[in-house]
Amino acid sequence: MIKLIIKKIIRIFGWKLIKIRRKDPGDYFYSQPNMNWIKSFMDCAGVIHIGAHRGSEAQVYNWFNKKVIWIEANPYLFDDLNDNILNFHNQKAYLELFGDGEKKQDFYISNKDASCSSIFDFSDDVKNKKLWKEHNLKMMKKIKLNMTTFDKWSEENKINIDEYNHWVIDVQGSELQVLMGASKSLKKCKTIIIEISKLQYYQKGSTGWKELKDYLKKYNFFPESEPLEDHCDILFTRNF
Repeated sequence: MIKLIIKKIIRIFGWKLIKIRRKDPGDYFYSQPNMNWIKSFMDCAGVIHIGAHRGSEAQVYNWFNKKVIWIEANPYLFDDLNDNILNFHNQKAYLELFGDGEKKQDFYISNKDASCSSIFDFSDDVKNKKLWKEHNLKMMKKIKLNMTTFDKWSEENKINIDEYNHWVIDVQGSELQVLMGASKSLKKCKTIIIEISKLQYYQKGSTGWKELKDYLKKYNFFPESEPLEDHCDILFTRNF
């Protein structure tokens, strides 16, 4: 609480407090972009990034001169996200938790800079270090958040989805729930980069691949390839 107060005070004077983060050899590295991903960025009108964390991709989106809407559920990261996109006039962040309905929802905050935070706790295989054993992951606390759907949020905030037709979804096991709450908006989307899992990394979380592929197929989205890893990002493109 004291840190948050100090950060708010110094922000008034045009300064910001930044924590220097040590790189851990066990940190998870995201999938490397390929030419299809780059083309999807170049061809889109704008980006909606759900699961923003601290907005580390902000500079990349700025290189492509794209307007971006960032969505982050974790209130403890939101100020830092806003600080990181402050200099990009066409990028805006919202503090929201998306899912398949409106309700009070448990939200688990992980270690590793909260990078694996989720509406689901880690699975027994992660807790017993059968999966992700090199990362030494655990949930540090559980909070209650208000969940809403993507469709309801976009209507209430008068978001023109046509202007944001490339989506990035990285929500640690609840990707399918987010998509189910975005059934209307999906019809306006052109490409999606989405995190998938073929194993159970989260309790009750989607094992991802078949479920996501079958659901997105209903909206004429098809993957660029079959995943080569158990946990990775895949590009889906809508056939018009």
